[in-house]
Amino acid sequence: MTTSKLRLNTDIRKKIGGLILSHFENEKTTERENFISAKEDITTAYNTAFKIASNVVGKAYPKDDVATLQSFKKKYGNACDVVAKDSCFYFANTEMAVENERENNEHFDFKLDANLNGRFSNYAVDFGIAYFRDEIKSVGLNPEINIQQQDNGRNPHLTQELDKIKKFLGFNDESGIYAQWKDKYSLDVIGTSYCRSRTIPCTAKEFEQMRAFKNARQVFVQSHYTWAEMIQKDMRDITLALKDYKYVKDAIDLCGALGLDINENELQRTAGVSLTIYQPENLASLIKSRRTKQDNKAVIAQFKKARQSAVALN
Repeated sequence: MTTSKLRLNTDIRKKIGGLILSHFENEKTTERENFISAKEDITTAYNTAFKIASNVVGKAYPKDDVATLQSFKKKYGNACDVVAKDSCFYFANTEMAVENERENNEHFDFKLDANLNGRFSNYAVDFGIAYFRDEIKSVGLNPEINIQQQDNGRNPHLTQELDKIKKFLGFNDESGIYAQWKDKYSLDVIGTSYCRSRTIPCTAKEFEQMRAFKNARQVFVQSHYTWAEMIQKDMRDITLALKDYKYVKDAIDLCGALGLDINENELQRTAGVSLTIYQPENLASLIKSRRTKQDNKAVIAQFKKARQSAVALN
């Protein structure tokens, strides 16, 4: 049977949809390149901010004092157990006198599940998902599930999928990837386990640098959302079109118009029935009109300049 007569069915639609999704995810759009660059930026921002935090914490809790207390614990046991590793710190800008304490006191958390603000405040896992997106996808999980389902509230499917991702990343029991990340960005502190009870003084410059780091986390997660939302919008139209196409040839024509070559022989297995509403050429033109290619250097340069300004720590 030729593809001109081969009818679409659910399995073929799903396969073609998956091929188009993979094509979109690997397409060199501005949004994709912005996300890739933002990941490089946030890695640098983390390392730079951690050096600053290390200096601030080191001044408050000198290494010699930490070593002495650790030796006491070794000698006297839990009675001297006052040193612990932590990745969350409560810094106070001591160079700024303000009436409102919140203006110069703030938490700075290096953990994967550190709180985010605004549209990201509902899912503390967003940063970890964005940073380890490839690893999550490699084990068959969907790193864009929270973006795809963001208008559906906490429905059972979303909750189940997020739980799988949390388990893979080690969020639930602080193991695996989560534990490795936490260990990488941990420092010795003296005092109780609750970081707000041990306010650590810092300079105005250090405080603003740490705030810039905090903002960089938001910028990185936003870059993931922007890229994934664009793909999700396109895939909604693709899915509707594939439901309405009657023949495999229509879907193959669409793929070709999008610049995706597929093997027709792989699709000649099952059949189905549908109605054709979208024209492949028209839908491909719509999708392409939304996507800014990498060779648009002026647009990319504008994204990069804005991002670098947002994550600058100096």
